Order: sequence, then structure tokens, then C-alpha cells
Amino acid sequence: MGIIGGGLAGLVSAYELQRRGVDAVIHERAERPGGRVRTHRFWDGTYADVGAMRIPGNHECVLHYVREFGLQTRPFINLNEEGYYHLRGQRVRLGQAQQLYPAYGLDITEQDGPRSWLDRVLRTAWDALTPAQQMGVLEGTWQDAALDELMSTSLWQFARRHFSEDAWDLLGHASGLVHYEHASLLEVLVDYFGLFHAAPLEIVGGMDTLVREFVRRLRPGTLRLSTRVDAVHLFSDAARISGQCVGRPVDESYDAVLACVPLTTLDQITITPELPHRQAQAVRGLTYASSTKTLVHLRRRSWELDDGIYGGGSFTDLPIQQCWYPSDNARVAPAAGVSSSRRLIARSPELSHEPGVLTGAYLWGPHARRFTTLTSAERDRVVMRSLEQLHPGICDDIDDILHWDWDNQPGMSGGSFAYLAPGEHTRYLDGLATPHPAGSPRLFFAGEHLTAAHAWMQGAAQSALHAVGHLLDRLSATAEGPGKQRTQFEADDLIRQGAAS
Repeated sequence: MGIIGGGLAGLVSAYELQRRGVDAVIHERAERPGGRVRTHRFWDGTYADVGAMRIPGNHECVLHYVREFGLQTRPFINLNEEGYYHLRGQRVRLGQAQQLYPAYGLDITEQDGPRSWLDRVLRTAWDALTPAQQMGVLEGTWQDAALDELMSTSLWQFARRHFSEDAWDLLGHASGLVHYEHASLLEVLVDYFGLFHAAPLEIVGGMDTLVREFVRRLRPGTLRLSTRVDAVHLFSDAARISGQCVGRPVDESYDAVLACVPLTTLDQITITPELPHRQAQAVRGLTYASSTKTLVHLRRRSWELDDGIYGGGSFTDLPIQQCWYPSDNARVAPAAGVSSSRRLIARSPELSHEPGVLTGAYLWGPHARRFTTLTSAERDRVVMRSLEQLHPGICDDIDDILHWDWDNQPGMSGGSFAYLAPGEHTRYLDGLATPHPAGSPRLFFAGEHLTAAHAWMQGAAQSALHAVGHLLDRLSATAEGPGKQRTQFEADDLIRQGAAS
């Protein structure tokens, strides 16, 4: 099997195929595997993830491999009341949001905690679906009349029906959802309730530890880096790929090819015979969101020493949008009483005096694209100016800055992850994963864009399991002898494993 793309979907596919005795080769355009799972390490060993940074506790496809490989995890602090809101020129702790209300024209019914209020209103839309409908959405079933309005309505349209303009300005920035105003409401609801509410984890040592463990288990020669695939030619008995590897031509034949690249990259590959018109239109038309992060290295963890923040994030209407603090030095303080709220303190007070890395800016959508048009020096100034407003004096401790723009990385070709606009679920997702050509398929597809779990490692892994299952079914259909029944059983088991997650 030839696999295009060495991100998580490609790695899972190769690993599962090889475990079942199928030869698999990965062609990856970048100089490293992992795709959007990437950890940056500074000179002193400190690190942060420029890509995926958390695994919600219900993302079983990913956690299955974390457990299988024996990787160490710890809680990812998703919410810390000691973090800050910096909105309309005011800085307050997340737990003291009511201090922001005078800056907004809120009526008495709108003066509730921003997150609980937003959660309550969004939940009315999600809970209008039956449990069976909710499960169907999470499994990628869109053909239900009850979903039509959710799929065709944008988050902004929904917000305008339920919130005043000032209320949405507060809630949207406090949650980060303001940057997804133009996304389908169903997309937001699935992300918000179906995928994200379970307590998240992170992998100790960085998320790319998972990538390294996959690579370590693949057969020698499986991974071919710096390889650009330009064309896929499909025949009745084979599939051939052609492209370039460090200036040298690549021309190889396989029994089948599995494309595990973003649609923005797949669109640049010539496929012969061509995809059906509707499928090709989906490849070209599906919406991708932009994303960029800025990692800031400091000589000491001033956010811990000066502000008492151990993990979690701060949310702003500043150019940086969000700031995230590492969770590695956080632990829950012993309860002071029966009614006391959870408080996070230092796991190691000594570690607070050592160098550390925070995600000083996390931008999505149009703001991310505008940010990347600035020079590196201009971005440095923007981030440092915003961080100084959030944490006065913090710039005195900054000694390195890294900006990471996913739109312009090799193999990405514009856009960080799929995030659908109104109408795209039924217009584009139906049939997008259909193997090609019909009747005698030689080209199969995987990637987060094919599942409900857009932007998550779960989507990549889940889609890979489904694709491998279809590939094994194809092999079993053409195989002869006693191996046929065994292969069919393993394919069905893979599909069940992915669907149940």
C-alpha cells in the first residue's frame, strides 16, 4: 500500500496495515513525520506544542495508542479561574468576570458568568437533538431533517437571536468562539459538547512523543520524507504515484493508495481517472480554518511567580486572542472546606523559578491570516505589547520567541484544519470519503476532515481506522484461501473500534 501523508492518519494507517501483514510505504512531503502534531523544543529542553496540545478524555481512538505505547500523561488544565480576561481595556481574573459588566451594555438577565451563560444557551440547541441524533452526528450521519437548521445556520446568526451585540462581544471573546462566527452552528455544537467537555490530557514530553512511538514501530524504510506526490494514476490492477524526492523523480506502483493529506494538498495532486465531479468539488470547496501560535521562552515562569497562574489560559480582545500556560507545574490544592472551589497551586515551587514556555498568542481564522502577513519583528512587537498588558513586566523575562503559521507549512497548502461553514455538511461531506473509482477502487481517503472530529487528532485516527478497514475488506474480497476469513474479521474489528470512539 502506498500512503500519501505522514501525519497521524498516515502513521495510524501504516501501523495497522503492517500489524496485519500488509506492506505499507508512507510518502511525506515535509522533512519530519507527524503533520499537525508538532512539538518545538528550545535549547534548554523546555518545549511547547505548536500543533495539537490536548486530548479530551473521550477521544478513545487516540488514547488507545497512548495506552498501548505506555506513554505518560497528565491533566491538561483547560480552565483556571486565576487566568485573566483582558477585554475592553480591563484586566480581571476569570473568576471575577462580573467586574467587566459595567463596560458592556448588559441587562439584568445577561449578567451571569460568561462561560456558564454561553454553555446554557448553546446546550438548548444541542439538547434539542435526541441522544440517537447526537450519536449519529458524532459518527458522521448528517441526513436527518432535525439537523437541517443547525447545519444551515452560522454561529453568528444563532448568537444574534439569543444575545445582544454587547453580550455576544463579551461571551464570544471570553470563550474564543467569536473567531468562529461564520462556522456552521452544528460544527460548533459538535466541537463544544460532543468532543471537548471530557477532561483533557496531555502527553508528558510533548505530543510528538506519540509520533515518535509510531515511527519506532514501523518497518525500516516505511517512511520516505521530503517526498512530494504530484500525480496518482489508477489502473484495474494497480495504482501508481509519481512525484519528486529531493529533486529526484519518484515513480512507484502499489496495489492501492491511501491519501491521508489535507484537502488543500489533495487538490494539488492530479488523479487519473478524475474524481467524480461532486467529490472533486468537495475537495476544492470545503472550508479550512487558519491557525497560528507564538511560543514565548522566559528565563523564569513569571506568570506563576507574579500572578499565581498554574495552567489554563487567558482570553482577550487583544491581537494575541488567547494565551495558554503550561500545565506541567499545576496541582489541585487541598480543599479548605466543604464548599471551597478548586484552586490550582504549584506542584514544585522551585520549578517556578526555572525557565519555561507559554503560548503567548493563539490566533484563529482571519486574525491568524492577518497576523502572518506581518514581518517576524512586527509579530514580536505585537505579541510582547499584548503580553505586557496582560502581565505587566513579563517582557523583562522573555529571551526567545517562535512564531508558527500552519497555513504555510509544507504539505498544508493553506488552512490548518477543516471547520465547516453553513451548508457544507450535506453539500461536501456526503461521499467525500468514497473510494475511487467506484466498483474497483484503488484510491482510499483518510484525515480529520472526513469525520465529525475536525481539528482533533481523534478525527485523524478515527478516519484512518475506517480507511484501513475498507482496504482490508478490499483485500479480503480479492483474496483466496484460508486468509480471507481472517482478514475480513480484522477489518470489521477495526471499523467497530473506530465507530465506537
